[in-house]
Amino acid sequence: MRISSLLLASTLTLLSTIAAAARPTIAILPFSIDRNVVISDGRSVISGTIEDQTSLLTNELIHQLVATRKFDVLERARVDDLIKEKQFQESDYASPDEAPKIARLLGADYFVLGRIDDLEGESEQKSIPYSTQTYEQQKASIDLYLRVIDARTGKIVAAEKFDNEARIRINNNPNQKKQQNAGKQLIVQAAQEMVNRITNTVYPVKVAKVDGKTVYLNRGAGSSLKVGDTVSIYSQGDAVVDQDTREALGYTENEVAQARITAVDARFTKAELATDAAVKEGMLVKPAAPEKADVPADLPAGPRW
Repeated sequence: MRISSLLLASTLTLLSTIAAAARPTIAILPFSIDRNVVISDGRSVISGTIEDQTSLLTNELIHQLVATRKFDVLERARVDDLIKEKQFQESDYASPDEAPKIARLLGADYFVLGRIDDLEGESEQKSIPYSTQTYEQQKASIDLYLRVIDARTGKIVAAEKFDNEARIRINNNPNQKKQQNAGKQLIVQAAQEMVNRITNTVYPVKVAKVDGKTVYLNRGAGSSLKVGDTVSIYSQGDAVVDQDTREALGYTENEVAQARITAVDARFTKAELATDAAVKEGMLVKPAAPEKADVPADLPAGPRW
């Protein structure tokens, strides 16, 4: 019995090591800032300098990437130390030649580059209807670009533009004002959306298990999947290859079925198939295209005025 227990423990340790080794290592390089960006702020909606905001955004992005349990995320201090030691400049981060060198020195499989183009915040006092009391309404917005680069090839595997906005209502409560502001909420929201895009780039949402008409997806709480959403399930076909460069551009995809999200657990999501379909484990899952509104057949053609 003791030998079996030791063997089981050794096997579990080995499987854990293999699983950990399979996770890609990702490095978050410091966010750059468009030199024309000026914080437009009112009443401490966004507190601190633009450098403070980029630091908060980097830290939040690292924190949320770690929480996905799908990446080995390099500590920010290690990244900062290497950049200082090698005297890399901000322009090096975006250089097709230098950026992969930084990633290789860090031992990263992927690295993330970001640039903030705009950051604004404003606040105004509003009256509560039928009352003499007022409340503070805060609004903050950010425009930024994100790139995910494969360090092994130096190729951009994802390039996204984000426009995020946060609004909160703060009553005249000093404790609430200290704990909350729209700027902090904006940073958390922006990081969450970026993490979803990064995760979906490296790990596309897939069917993890099929049980009758119930399918389980390999994404859980914190993802963009919500109860009530409709998703499309696809099978992958043949590779699409650029005839000039012989580069693999992707694969053909065939829609197999649609399903509606019924529950989002901590680490997986449940969905119910709309119809009987040959859905298999490993199939890709994407948000379903919005349904087009039916146009009445007797609607007259041309402009109506």
